[in-house]
Amino acid sequence: MPLGDRTRPATKADSRHYLEKASQFLASMEDDLAADRWDAAGLGAIHAGISAGDAVLGYRGGVRSAGRDHRAAVDLLLEVVGDSATEASRHLKRLVDKKNLVEYEQRRLTQTEAFDLALHARRFVTWAKGQVPGGV
Repeated sequence: MPLGDRTRPATKADSRHYLEKASQFLASMEDDLAADRWDAAGLGAIHAGISAGDAVLGYRGGVRSAGRDHRAAVDLLLEVVGDSATEASRHLKRLVDKKNLVEYEQRRLTQTEAFDLALHARRFVTWAKGQVPGGV
């Protein structure tokens, strides 16, 4: 796959590391949910999704997303994996669409929003693990 401003090379070994990161972010997310830390849980969910996406892209396409706008990773995932990633890409889109809200806006994430992000993160990371043989 040609590299551009929106991608960087990634190996299959790199993809396993990204999947390990996704698992760690997911575990932190679960701890934060249990402790009612909605902002931290939301950010953990988002980072789990981004890392899981990079894992799949690395394994399936030899690239990872490198654009400033993480929403580009959704399109890249569909480009690399194809139609079989359509449902999974919706989970990633829901996650990255909330990134600016969680990290930069003044308002706090609600419990409902944190639980919603967690649901999408769990589903997307589970899908990603099925895409990367030998992953965690």
